[in-house]
Amino acid sequence: MDVIHNWNAWIGTDEAGKGDYFGPLVAAAVYVDAECRETFSDLGITDGKRLSNRRIQNLAESMRCHYAQHIVVVEKMPAEYNSLYAMLRRRGQNLNHLLASLHAEAIQTLANSVGAKHALVDKFAKDDLITPQLARRADNRPHLQYDAVGSVRAAPATLEMEIRQVTKAERDIAVAAASIIARDAFLTGMDTLSEKYEICLPRGAYQVVEAGREFVKLHGNDALQNVAKLHFNLTDAVRAP
Repeated sequence: MDVIHNWNAWIGTDEAGKGDYFGPLVAAAVYVDAECRETFSDLGITDGKRLSNRRIQNLAESMRCHYAQHIVVVEKMPAEYNSLYAMLRRRGQNLNHLLASLHAEAIQTLANSVGAKHALVDKFAKDDLITPQLARRADNRPHLQYDAVGSVRAAPATLEMEIRQVTKAERDIAVAAASIIARDAFLTGMDTLSEKYEICLPRGAYQVVEAGREFVKLHGNDALQNVAKLHFNLTDAVRAP
């Protein structure tokens, strides 16, 4: 894989489900150090978009088996996703802000566990939305400082990580591993929803209207929020009489 940094240990993140009408939105973070980097290379870790679903599931199982402590998954199933998206839209924000929140949570959770100082993200927005999220999460309790007259005032938490956001970052082994973990979690979420509602929910954003209409016929319009991302334009077609 191409070298885009010279870190010895770092976190890579990627997401899955962003373009899928049905199913969850998932962000995954994977920590790579010298030891597991060799193992991941031997396993054949590469960009999950190039792999079959069966291969993704097998690789994800192998990674979790040997390096579960190096993996964090943050998942928003459709009901929670739709609620969060609606809240962000009221604030004038969009899907990229929701993605940034998931990436930041995954990075912070894993960094707190393994002590990582570097993170590489598959860039998904023009602006840096992740660093501000991480800075706010760096310390829920503000540090206390004293002003010139001795009064206590809150000082903002500082971010002690280097965050690098790069397009097509899946060429990095940590981001490639994260893409596999995220995709595996998405597939599992899709299977869970399909089993719960006893209907085969298709992946992607094409040829899903028929399945959506069948779902509405079985479970009603209100239940659609539990399986689909309602802000997609497809929702109007799915709910059309």
